[in-house]
Amino acid sequence: MATLSFAAVLPGSLRPVALEFIPSSFLYPLIVHGKPVNFFTVPAFFPVMFELTVLFSAFTAFFGVFVLNRLPRFHHPLFAHRPFRRVTRDAFFLVIESVDPRFSETGTVEFLTEIGGKEATLIYDEND
Repeated sequence: MATLSFAAVLPGSLRPVALEFIPSSFLYPLIVHGKPVNFFTVPAFFPVMFELTVLFSAFTAFFGVFVLNRLPRFHHPLFAHRPFRRVTRDAFFLVIESVDPRFSETGTVEFLTEIGGKEATLIYDEND
């Protein structure tokens, strides 16, 4: 996640530079109080550069969480499982997916019943 946020820093800081520096230095250069119209006027642009850098990083982090966690997930094979309808009343529901490297069909079910699981069921996805 930090890599994504850091990757957003470059466009977040270069965009205000382009939006402020190019018009004020090349398109409509105005000499105000003898200030130069070149790259030495950058300190006036720092607040906008900082704010847009933070904004781009925050948006990238926020939406990156959803993308990396594959959210929202509209369909999961567990949703069709009948006991899943009671999940709000039972207060606890544990899912171990088969993509877990330590998963084994018999070992996982045995382990869950051994530690006190009331209903350990294997659910297969029809799409796989």
